[in-house]
Amino acid sequence: MKNVDYEQLKKLVSEVAAEAGVMGASAPEGVPHRMAAADPTKSTGDPEANEKYQLALVAREATEVLVEALDQPIYDGAYEHAFKATMSLRKALNALIGVGASPPPHERVVAPPADQQKYAGYSSYEPFATFGGSGIEGGGDG
Repeated sequence: MKNVDYEQLKKLVSEVAAEAGVMGASAPEGVPHRMAAADPTKSTGDPEANEKYQLALVAREATEVLVEALDQPIYDGAYEHAFKATMSLRKALNALIGVGASPPPHERVVAPPADQQKYAGYSSYEPFATFGGSGIEGGGDG
């Protein structure tokens, strides 16, 4: 087994990089080049939409507290309305993101709309799948 001369290897890589144009005139030797995408700019979004997002977020959190407080059978009617309000505020938060709000990650409390989710519309689970006409839901040969 041959021993590797790391100094010679380092010199060879440096020469090849310089010849290939990887190292520009202003780039110091031995410092790797960073692409602009490595440091994305922080998007602050539309200030007015961000302000309205904060209001909707506070309202959503308040309705969540209300839903928990109404979780008794005697309050079924009020519970149903509070739950619907929570769902409406979820849609409002997503709509505000759609018009330019850019909340920080810890303030994104709802799932994005279905068309923006990674696996939207794809389901590999079919509980009553049939195979060749003999399914588990009673369509078999018996």
